[in-house]
Amino acid sequence: MKKRNVTHENQFNGMEVLQYTKQEIGLDTNILQSIHEQMTDMLSRHSKVFAMRLDVRKPDSIQDEKNEWFSQYQAHFIKKEKRSGYDPAYIAVREVSENGKVHYHEYLMVNGNKTENIYNHIENANSVMNTMQGLNPEEHSGLIDDCTHDRNGNSQVNGEMINPKTWEGQCAQQASFRHASYLAKEVQKNTPKGTRELFASQIKKETP
Repeated sequence: MKKRNVTHENQFNGMEVLQYTKQEIGLDTNILQSIHEQMTDMLSRHSKVFAMRLDVRKPDSIQDEKNEWFSQYQAHFIKKEKRSGYDPAYIAVREVSENGKVHYHEYLMVNGNKTENIYNHIENANSVMNTMQGLNPEEHSGLIDDCTHDRNGNSQVNGEMINPKTWEGQCAQQASFRHASYLAKEVQKNTPKGTRELFASQIKKETP
């Protein structure tokens, strides 16, 4: 079992996070830090950032347990987002559900001056997933979850427009980080030794 640094606090670097006090579940600080770094970098590049969640399920036809298929999928998805002019950044984590199914939770951030809803991004993700499986790109694969419903089937909001210059945008940033902190919960990770768990965009270092 991977040794983790976890927090049970309700904030991380001044940002609100989910709490699982009753279940005594902590949040992995390494994952929270990665989310914070990606968000900070995106806000340094764009006056507005649109952020959203999506979940990716591993197709049953794929036996790969080392995440190579996901890395391939993600590379094509991000390339498609870049070609659309969205300048994407992301964090994704691998998890295993109680029934043994491998899935990935992803937090995606894009240029908020170019988009303001989740739909084009979900369509891009679905198209890439279908293409990898040799299916019609426009079919509904069932492997991309747009996170607009909770586990009980109730509707929920997915997608916040972050704008630090407005009160509403600052509130959206807090809500978005809290939403993203779900990726950091310490349960259901069960990552085999030598298997990658955390995926994130590369942040360009500033030249002196």
